[in-house]
Amino acid sequence: MISLDLWKNYVHGLSQIEFHHGSGRDLPHATQSDREHVASLDGLALLLVFSPKGDVAAISSWRSAHEFKLLWAKNQPVDDSDQLRYIEELLENIEKDTPADELLKIVIPMCREKIFHRVKKLANSFGVSQTDQRREESNLWRFDETEPCQTLEATLKRANRLKGNESTAHLLDRFTRFVGRITRTSKVEDFWTILYFSWCVTSVAGLNKILEENQVRYLSKLGDYVRILERIPLLLKKLDKAKITIEQVMT
Repeated sequence: MISLDLWKNYVHGLSQIEFHHGSGRDLPHATQSDREHVASLDGLALLLVFSPKGDVAAISSWRSAHEFKLLWAKNQPVDDSDQLRYIEELLENIEKDTPADELLKIVIPMCREKIFHRVKKLANSFGVSQTDQRREESNLWRFDETEPCQTLEATLKRANRLKGNESTAHLLDRFTRFVGRITRTSKVEDFWTILYFSWCVTSVAGLNKILEENQVRYLSKLGDYVRILERIPLLLKKLDKAKITIEQVMT
């Protein structure tokens, strides 16, 4: 077994490396269990990134018979009391099996700047903003009767996003313009709506056949916040009754 000291050096080293590889689900020659584990650690690291640029986090784990320790590091040691309390509060609520939608209300205020940065990228990719809502246009997602679009429509209906007589094209246009109106000071509930909608639509295979590659990428990055919070119960299930602790690694 690798010593805890070696793990500490390893995870700190990871935090100094610019992020280049893709999702843990796409690692070559890895088992599905390995991919899921790496994807979980990648996702947890995302929850520790607060600033739009120059903020990097890495997480690794160490398991003994009775303890599961999460080791985390950033490119700069964290001594901000609000950030440290946020990490403790997040862990406390995860251990209490708090639902993902409630956990997100803890994550959004702390990660607001990073989330807003990604929201603006999505808005810009569609050419919408507070001052230009593209009101004279319709069907900004180019929704039609092809198979990927029908799968998207079915997904929105199952998620109870598409209600009444509203058309799918109109719903997607309404969401896109809503994204364009978001500001840094928008309500937590507004960011919550965008993250959950992004998670919903990026669960559809073939979304890149409907939208441009960068639009799918921005939606996926926003949906990642919900994805990791939904994945956490699966991670905890494997831990049985092991005590969960979290520790910042500094050299």
